[in-house]
Amino acid sequence: MKAVRIFAALLVVAVLAGGAAAQDNYDRLAKELTEAGSSIENKKIAIIPFAHADGRSVSKDGSVISERLTIKMINMRKFEIIERSVLTKVMDELKLQNTGAIDATSAKELGKVLGVEAIITGTLVETASGRIEVNARLIKTETAQAIGAAQVTVEKDWIGDAPTQMPAQQQARPQQVYQPQQAAAPAAPRARHPNEYGFFDVFLGFGAPNMSLEFANSNGNITISNSYTTNNDIGIKVDSFGSGVDFRSVRFDKLATEGFGPLAMRVGGFGKGVFGGDIEFSFESRNIKQQTAAWSLNGLTSGNVTFNSDDYATVKSFGISGDLLIRHPGPRVNPYIGMGFGLSLNTISLPYVKGFTDTSTFGRPVNDMGVGVMLRVPIGLRIRAGNNTQIVTELRYELNSIGFDRGVAGESDRIIISGAKFLIGMGFTF
Repeated sequence: MKAVRIFAALLVVAVLAGGAAAQDNYDRLAKELTEAGSSIENKKIAIIPFAHADGRSVSKDGSVISERLTIKMINMRKFEIIERSVLTKVMDELKLQNTGAIDATSAKELGKVLGVEAIITGTLVETASGRIEVNARLIKTETAQAIGAAQVTVEKDWIGDAPTQMPAQQQARPQQVYQPQQAAAPAAPRARHPNEYGFFDVFLGFGAPNMSLEFANSNGNITISNSYTTNNDIGIKVDSFGSGVDFRSVRFDKLATEGFGPLAMRVGGFGKGVFGGDIEFSFESRNIKQQTAAWSLNGLTSGNVTFNSDDYATVKSFGISGDLLIRHPGPRVNPYIGMGFGLSLNTISLPYVKGFTDTSTFGRPVNDMGVGVMLRVPIGLRIRAGNNTQIVTELRYELNSIGFDRGVAGESDRIIISGAKFLIGMGFTF
């Protein structure tokens, strides 16, 4: 069955790839410009006839190419396209040249009169093979800022606009002159999609997650007595245990905590679609509060036990983790949800528990280190506050499962810190 699934997936990819290859260059031009304009709110645009880059005043080539692009974009049903006759009339009234040569002032005037948020314009370049290179740009009329660009080469299959050079048989044979070969011009950088950005966040979290603590020894020699210090391995006093009783497991569940953090920073980004990701570095300190809580011995419920201080167990965690994020892209607000995994390095302080971490003899305190596995589910908002800044708010469920052993043979102890946290911070986009 696994092989069948893999074959089916490959077949789907092949079909999709074949479909993409079947698109002509006008389809590709319309698709790339449409994707670049996803942030346009009123969905009304105008397509200006393209102009030749050599400065020709009249160009049938530009009119034909812009007309074909208009038909493709109308059929995509993503934008309302201004009719050609209306566009020509308005440009004549504004005394604008009916070509792609539109400056910032002209773009703003067209935006106001036509009620469009963006225009598509561009230039044409004849190639040595007789084809035409189309360089198109999507420009916001309010700011004259190019928010997208696309480039294709099309076949010239219409009559008109003679080439800039005479056919070879009509030209005089030029004198052969040696000219040094010039280096090719560097390729223009890829235009970034409006929804595509990277981010760097700094934030602080608040919350009071629960802590579970278990001492487990396969030798069954965890001793508890009626004294806090004498013949007592974990500093829990029980009067009925006399001089000492041994157990293989002592567990405390859902202990209330207090502490600080997480204080964290992360680096990530989103593509032009819905998917993104990040890597996060964090620090958090968490300790058990004074309380009376339930406990179990050898897996059986044994009533309640009282913690008389706030320092019975303190955990400081340094974490590195990554998130896979899914968002809803918007011009100002990007809500998102994700799933994250990571590792933590933890220092564990148990001042009333005995072990071999600090001395060669069995005694207090235990200061141990443990590696943890982190899991979290973040739900948040990225709110645009400026051109390159965002306010970030996030509610997340997080779990950190930490193993340690007190330096005791046969020991397999564990601390689990889990619960909801609220985070707020500042993001810087790039």
